[in-house]
Amino acid sequence: MTVTKGSIFDDMPEVQPQSINWGKVGDIVFGTKVAQRDNVMTKFGENSIFSVKVDGGFFHDKEGVKVELTPGDTWDIWGRNDIFDAQMKRMQIGQQFKLKFTDSKPSTKGNAAKIIKVFTDGSMDKEWLEAGGVVAGE
Repeated sequence: MTVTKGSIFDDMPEVQPQSINWGKVGDIVFGTKVAQRDNVMTKFGENSIFSVKVDGGFFHDKEGVKVELTPGDTWDIWGRNDIFDAQMKRMQIGQQFKLKFTDSKPSTKGNAAKIIKVFTDGSMDKEWLEAGGVVAGE
């Protein structure tokens, strides 16, 4: 059998983005801020994206299925609004934090506004920093 470049990719699944979806009140993520990208142009306009090395937590995907987060994996979290973005931007790379989906309220834009609270005591992830602060895949 001859393997061609096209045929070896025929049965491969598409790689999906590792982006947290806040599906249900109570979803929670905790870990370390490992990257921040600002001024990312999206279909919703300019946005910030924050990457977290997960220590634990879970969220519900668009179909309502609970997704348990595996410690050590890196996930992206999209900016939400000026307040959330300012809280996330104040944290240093390497700082540990927790995010919790606490409430959902009607909004003027048609979608419910998801209230995500940011918590941190300022602790730094010494193990990650001592290892060189490297994000998998970068």
